[in-house]
Amino acid sequence: MIVRRMLVVGGLAAVFVVSAAGSALADDLAEYLEDARDAIYSGERLVATSWDGIESIGIFEIQHHGGMASVGSGAGSATIGAGRMYYGGPQEAAVSYVMHAEPEVDDRYSVERGEATKHLGRSATVVEVLEAGSVRVRMVVDDSTSAPVATEVFDDEGELFRYSAMTEFSVWVDPAMAAFDDREYRMILPLDEADLPVDLAGYRLIDVYAAPQDGRQAFYTDGLFSFSVFTTRGRADWAKIADNEHSYGADGNRYLRVVSPTSITVLWNAPTTAIALVGDLPPDHLDEVLGELPLPGTDNWLKRMWRKLFGY
Repeated sequence: MIVRRMLVVGGLAAVFVVSAAGSALADDLAEYLEDARDAIYSGERLVATSWDGIESIGIFEIQHHGGMASVGSGAGSATIGAGRMYYGGPQEAAVSYVMHAEPEVDDRYSVERGEATKHLGRSATVVEVLEAGSVRVRMVVDDSTSAPVATEVFDDEGELFRYSAMTEFSVWVDPAMAAFDDREYRMILPLDEADLPVDLAGYRLIDVYAAPQDGRQAFYTDGLFSFSVFTTRGRADWAKIADNEHSYGADGNRYLRVVSPTSITVLWNAPTTAIALVGDLPPDHLDEVLGELPLPGTDNWLKRMWRKLFGY
């Protein structure tokens, strides 16, 4: 299904999003963002997410060149970056999004450079991102390429939520990576509005695009983490679309949750809208965001009749 493919690609994209933001924080933000976009490297990355006893682990082939990150291989591959996205397989597609300025990192974060270290025999530096005085992200940044070769993300109680590390690393990439500049991309134009808040728990709305079934995709980021909210009219049978879903409670409301190595997907039906959230944000941030989005529920007869008669 189209929606399912978009959720999968969103999960793969999270690998790239964390990498680009992470290396940028090592020193001066603007300088390291540029360095991260220009970094050339390839290899394999192990990514593991653990939450409420649910663990998901994956190993992904990665190539990074020219602001593009290629994740996976063959039919399961996705290439993301520089406002473009390509994914392979039987329904191969290449789309290009209108570019916007790189968002600034939210001022709730501060950065501390740590000690020198080694990863896979290469010189690197430990960098910690602090939130409210506690470590939110700890990274090992390769000194010569600015690539984050290891990353730990923690929840608000200091528990490890996601771990990522390069298990193989090289400064070589397949020359075919440059061919992505020559592809024909279908231009996706942004929409004026998403019927969603401009700010969600410190995350800023960056872009809104049309999604399948007359839906919307709204992209949010705080400069370090990010997520997309997909909305469609009506209700969806999410249990038939998603695999390995689990019931999840937040502030007394019930959702379906899918934990993958690179991302968290949360699925629910609001009274008139089916909603899917896909992102790399940590659990406490996720709960805050969910509290500001339309809540799960069903329209009762009185509400439907009132809306039919009076329009609201």
